[in-house]
Amino acid sequence: MTVKTTPLEKEIQNEICEYLKQGGYFFWRNNTIPVFSRNNAGKMAFRSMGKYAMKGLPDIILILQGHFIGIEVKREGINMLRPDQETFKKLCKVHGASYIVVHSLEDVRKFLVATICP
Repeated sequence: MTVKTTPLEKEIQNEICEYLKQGGYFFWRNNTIPVFSRNNAGKMAFRSMGKYAMKGLPDIILILQGHFIGIEVKREGINMLRPDQETFKKLCKVHGASYIVVHSLEDVRKFLVATICP
């Protein structure tokens, strides 16, 4: 008996990034976790984020036809955004950018088809 497992977010992110890379898209994988290192007291701790670092940034940022598109990847069945992600999503909408929550590469493909060929 084969047990089907839901892919991890990082696996979905990698699949999407590989697809975008192969397609020649201008994108990057955004990692906003602070560095974990020794502090001044010699203890391991997360460094504080820079003064203007934003919380809630999407996992992947895509620039398409001059338009900012934030792509937040969630595992199948998980649709809830953290409060800081909701705030960033709302700011994107207010400023004319796009922010999508996807669960698979297929979700990204559908978005791209709808965006490029409306």
